[in-house]
Amino acid sequence: MEKSTRFSILALVASETEGVVRRAVEEVGACELRVDAGETALDAVESGDQVDLVLLDPDAVSMATADGIAVLKAACPSCEIALLLGDHDITMDVELMRLGAYDSLPNPPTVEALALLIRGLMEKNETERENRAMVEAMGQGRSQTIISHSPEMEKVLSMAARAAKSDSTVLITGESGTGKELVARAIHLAGPRKHKAFVPVNIAALQENLIESELFGHVKGAFTGAMADRTGRFALADGGTLFIDEIGEVPPGIQVKLLRVLQFGSYERVGENAPTVSDVRIIAATNRDLEAEVRAGRFRADLYYRVNVVPVSLPALRDHRADIPYLVDYFIKKYAIKNGKPVKSITGEAMARIMRYPFPGNVRELENVLERGVVLCRGEYLTETDIFLPDEAEGGADDAPMPPGGYDEVMSTFEREYLTKVLERSAHNKSAAARELGINERRLRYRLKVLGIE
Repeated sequence: MEKSTRFSILALVASETEGVVRRAVEEVGACELRVDAGETALDAVESGDQVDLVLLDPDAVSMATADGIAVLKAACPSCEIALLLGDHDITMDVELMRLGAYDSLPNPPTVEALALLIRGLMEKNETERENRAMVEAMGQGRSQTIISHSPEMEKVLSMAARAAKSDSTVLITGESGTGKELVARAIHLAGPRKHKAFVPVNIAALQENLIESELFGHVKGAFTGAMADRTGRFALADGGTLFIDEIGEVPPGIQVKLLRVLQFGSYERVGENAPTVSDVRIIAATNRDLEAEVRAGRFRADLYYRVNVVPVSLPALRDHRADIPYLVDYFIKKYAIKNGKPVKSITGEAMARIMRYPFPGNVRELENVLERGVVLCRGEYLTETDIFLPDEAEGGADDAPMPPGGYDEVMSTFEREYLTKVLERSAHNKSAAARELGINERRLRYRLKVLGIE
C-alpha cells in the first residue's frame, strides 16, 4: 500500500497535555494524530503504519527513557522523536540526541512551540522526499547520479525538484564542471516529460554559422552544402526537453529567433518560411554572468528574462566540501568496477590532500583525478602517490592544512573546521548557524559537544 503523504504524529503524553497537542495539530493542519498509551508505542511503529513524529512525555509513559528511545529508533529509523522534558537539562538533551531524539520541548509545551516544531519537520520531510525523488530519477538508466549530503547541495536539489513539477524554463548557472547537465537531466526525469526525449546541445562546441541549423534544422538547398533536409534539435526534442548548454554563447542574431520560440512556441527551419510548432521545455545553462552580459550588450535582456524563469545556481565544489568524501567514495567504486581494479578506498593522507585542494575544475576535475588514481593504483587503497594534483594549486590561502591520519581523524578535523567557520560567519549565533547548515540547533549543539568546540 502506498505510504500516505500526510504527516503522522503519535503522541504518548499525559491527559492534561493532550489538549495542547491537539490544538497545535489543528493550527498546523494536514496532520494525522494518534494518542496512545506508552506500552502500545512499539506495536504502533512496528505495525508498518506511517509514523513521522513520536511525542514522548516522561511523566506519562515508561518509554521516555534512554533505553526506550533506543528501542523506538531501532524499530522505526525514519521516525523522529521529540521529548517533553520538565527540567530542561542540556546534558540530558545531548545524551538523548546521541540516542536518536530529534528535539526536546518544555513540559507542558506551548501550542506555538509545538506547532513550530511540527511545521519544521513537515518542511524537512517534504524537502527530503523531493530530493530523494530527484536522485532516484537521476539514477534510472544512468551511470552517474547526484551526490548530495551538504546543505548547499540539498538547497539546489530542493529548488530543482520544485522546478521539475512545472513546465517553466529553467536557467542553471555555475562554474564549469559543477554538474549543470546532470541537474538538467534530473529535472527532466523528475518532471511530466520524463518519458519523452532529453536532447542536449552545447552551443560552445558549435561553429557560429552552424548554430541556427543545429537548433532549428534546415531544408535542402537552404545554403551551400545543404544537400538534404536536416532535423534540428527542437524537432528532436518535440514533447520533451531541450537542454541548451552555454546559452551565453548564442550569437545575437540567433538570440532573436530563440526568443521567438519562447514567446510564441514556433520557429522556422533555415530556408523555409512556414512556421513549425514547438512543444519543447527548455532548460538552459551557462557559466557566464548573464546579467553582466546583458549590461555589456552581448545578451538580449528580453531573452534573459524569458530564460531565467526558474533560476538554479550550482555551488563550486570548494563551497560544499562536505560532499567531497562521498564523491570520493562514489568515484572510487565507479572506476574500480569499470577498470576491474581491487581498489576499495583511500588513505587518510590522500584524503587530506584532496580536502586541501581548491578544485578549480570542480566535480569534473575531482572525477578525473580519481579515475587516474584508480587506474594507476597497485593496491586496495589510493595513496598520496596515486593522487596527481598541480602543486601550485594546493593549499589555498583560505584552507588550513589538514594533518595526516586515519579516515575518522581526518573527517573529524574537517568537520571541526567546517563548523567553526560557519559559527564565525554567523557571529557565533547557534540558531543562525544551524539554519545555514540545514540542521536543527540541538543537533548542532550535540556535534559541538562531541567535537569539543567551545
